Amino acid sequence: MIKLFLFVIFNICFYLALIFILKKIHIYQHIYKLTPETHQSKKHIPSFGGLGILIGLLLSFFLFRLYTPETVWLLALTIVFGLIGLTDDLLSTFHRQNKGLSAKQKMLLQTSAAFIFLLSYSFFFTSLSFWYLVFFIFIFVGTSNATNLTDGLDGLLSGLTIFSLLGFSFYFFIASQITLSLFCLSFALTLLCFLVFNFHPAKIFMGDTGSLAIGAALAGMSLILHNPWALIFLGSVYILETLSVIIQVVSYKTRKKRVFKMAPLHHHFELIGFSEIKTVFLFWLIGFISLLLFIVCLLYFFIALN
Repeated sequence: MIKLFLFVIFNICFYLALIFILKKIHIYQHIYKLTPETHQSKKHIPSFGGLGILIGLLLSFFLFRLYTPETVWLLALTIVFGLIGLTDDLLSTFHRQNKGLSAKQKMLLQTSAAFIFLLSYSFFFTSLSFWYLVFFIFIFVGTSNATNLTDGLDGLLSGLTIFSLLGFSFYFFIASQITLSLFCLSFALTLLCFLVFNFHPAKIFMGDTGSLAIGAALAGMSLILHNPWALIFLGSVYILETLSVIIQVVSYKTRKKRVFKMAPLHHHFELIGFSEIKTVFLFWLIGFISLLLFIVCLLYFFIALN
């Protein structure tokens, strides 16, 4: 209990210090010009909150002694994708505009990292067939980009990820993988501390450092469980956000018409009159309902098989 208290205090103090330092050296989030007008006022909010998430996760790993080969692999995966995001955030800050890594550069780094980690998983844990490896490269890259697209409103991704992590924690628990279940809970607690400063009006953003790390972590959890379909429930909002972008791009390129007022989907809701907070709560509700459905389905199959 004392460790838990110290962990929360450390996270809170770290974010307070990080926000203070970033403001002092004038490192702010660069807002994309085509986002809704209400977002332009956020140009003086610091980014790099994802660093705090990674440091908090690393601290929890040692503090709560979450030592298993799988958690080491999962932690390394999360940090490496976080470093890809950090590179993007640093370049964006250096260029003083919302341009970091190019789409091709980011895709190459994500694909390479996914390939290396999947090979290591196949070597150390469970052998993966060629097509299963290719499929999971798609899952890793797709999920990390989906969470990146979702991270567009104050508290949206951090709140949704807490629901996703609770679902994975429950799954690991009934699969008797207790350390991994605790890893998910400590990750969720780290994000809850971040959410204190990320909820509207946000004091700090996670940036690509956080969003890419989160997506990779969730994909890695689905691989360890040998159940990528869990992401359909636990990543329902990320999927909707990604589909809205795909539909928008395809529609505009083929018909010169937009299906949504703006993509990703959360911006569409803002432009039809929903406030940012209402949009976040609506998407959180979808995420929470998806979590409940996932738990019900999981319990049904668990009871049926036993």
